[in-house]
Amino acid sequence: MVTFAIAFFLMIITPGPGVLSLAGAGAGFGWRPGLFYLLGLFIGTNSVMILVITGLKGILFEIPFVEPFFLIISLTYLTWIAWRIAFTNNETAIKSNKKEPKFFEAIFLQLINPKAYLVNGVLFAGFPFENFNLNQEILTKIIIINLVWIPAHFFWLWLGIRLRSWGLESGKQKIVNKFMGLSLFVVVILAGVSSI
Repeated sequence: MVTFAIAFFLMIITPGPGVLSLAGAGAGFGWRPGLFYLLGLFIGTNSVMILVITGLKGILFEIPFVEPFFLIISLTYLTWIAWRIAFTNNETAIKSNKKEPKFFEAIFLQLINPKAYLVNGVLFAGFPFENFNLNQEILTKIIIINLVWIPAHFFWLWLGIRLRSWGLESGKQKIVNKFMGLSLFVVVILAGVSSI
């Protein structure tokens, strides 16, 4: 069980689309919009978990052309988010048009996030718990995942808000924007390569 918790922690501390966009939302818009975005990510993450556990994801991807279509849509959307973060004007924000990130955008982001499916697939297919039946193991894993996920994502939101409070000069903010956008784009490339 400890091994499972450590493995999951190591998987989610690497920056993915969710945490990078959450940090951007916090940096650009502060606590209240950031918390709504965090709640959307939480619901989206747990929805993906249910899709993986119930096998619905596997059934859906058995339909011809669904998996490659899903991959193209998700990589395109994530690339667009990376571009928006990288080229935001003078502040680290998810959108350059000053609109707050939406709750439903966060849910959608997780539903099309390849990393979310990969992480959940690995965690629920591997790391068996001794002396647990299947239902006990699944329930325990869901609890552990959420106990690690919630504080880790609060940390990323706090980090984004700290960036905002530091009041970086325009040039430095642009560098931060480019770095966050580039980091997300690298994640997109890695997701694409690992799916080929």
